[in-house]
Amino acid sequence: MSPEQADHIEKMLETIVQTVGTIMEEQTSMKRDISSMKEDITSIKEESDTRHKQVLDQLRALKADNDLIWEKQYQHERDIGIFKKLYG
Repeated sequence: MSPEQADHIEKMLETIVQTVGTIMEEQTSMKRDISSMKEDITSIKEESDTRHKQVLDQLRALKADNDLIWEKQYQHERDIGIFKKLYG
């Protein structure tokens, strides 16, 4: 093998080593980014679950209020009917 060929092969190997090093750095950076994204997603899911529970609690309270209002309205209509029959 001539010295020129050896130099050429050596330069190619240096380029490959540099490329592999760069790729590994980028891969490490991507792994950190993915880990950070997973943490963000977990946080978003927890916040979403909390808000969902709050909304369900509010809906249950509204339903209870609505049921009570209907019961009172029914009782008032009944009382008015009785009052009309007695005094009407």
